[in-house]
Amino acid sequence: MLDTTLYNTEEILRLLKLEQIGEDRFRGQSHFMGSPNVFGGQVLGQSLYAASVTVEQRRPHSLHSLFILPGNHRLPIEYEVERVRDGGSFSTRRVVAYQEGRRIFVTSISFQNEEQGLSHQKAMPAAAAPESLPSSIKAWKDNADLVKRPFQPVPVDFRADHAGDIYGGHQSGTTKQVWTRAPMALPDDALTHETLFAYVSDYGLLWTSLQPHGIKMGDPRLQIASLDHTIWFHRPFRMDEWLLFSMDSPNAAGGRGLCFAHVYNQDGVLVATTAQEGLIRLRDKKA
Repeated sequence: MLDTTLYNTEEILRLLKLEQIGEDRFRGQSHFMGSPNVFGGQVLGQSLYAASVTVEQRRPHSLHSLFILPGNHRLPIEYEVERVRDGGSFSTRRVVAYQEGRRIFVTSISFQNEEQGLSHQKAMPAAAAPESLPSSIKAWKDNADLVKRPFQPVPVDFRADHAGDIYGGHQSGTTKQVWTRAPMALPDDALTHETLFAYVSDYGLLWTSLQPHGIKMGDPRLQIASLDHTIWFHRPFRMDEWLLFSMDSPNAAGGRGLCFAHVYNQDGVLVATTAQEGLIRLRDKKA
């Protein structure tokens, strides 16, 4: 039986499916993530859902987003889809998310017909098998008081060598590897897996840029927020099968951190790549 104190998979899957309120207009709700602000991964997943509803047969291959303003999780979010172009092989959609008439998020998503062609990939790095690692989720819950950050259920399991250190402050270097998988069987439709991937892709990616500096989430000096987010979908995948997020932060400067993740299935197939730049500003605690 699924431990609902640790996982909220079904809740998130419902959250990612939007209500259609007009032609190419949708409305979504939010959930509490421990902050008054809307979780960025939620807006990514909901925007991808809205755009996908307006495209027949073609699957998304790239998503490029900007977080403009923090969203309020107590208010609904309205999404407007612009049908930029439908070509012979590709379709382009632009999605703008609004709250109280203000733009809080914008993304451009490209869709493509299934096509065969030249193929190569970056090799999967060496990694411990997920079955050999303990779940990070219970450790996160057990350590909530220690890190002074209330635990919130998540839709997927996470497993990493640093399972007991959610915020990466005990890590060194600029890389991190985390396995993830939904703790239950999911429907077969590709959109379920794509939108959940978009949601999960915002978990912990930016934290990688804190590792070389020994800074943890929860540090009272830290102001952290996603600024932009990109996903490239390379090959089909399932979120109820193990995926390895091999993360790297090649740069931090100007109060911003840049992070990438190459995502592999257990057979070593590169299924997606994500990139994110975010604010990692250290403020004077007294100020």
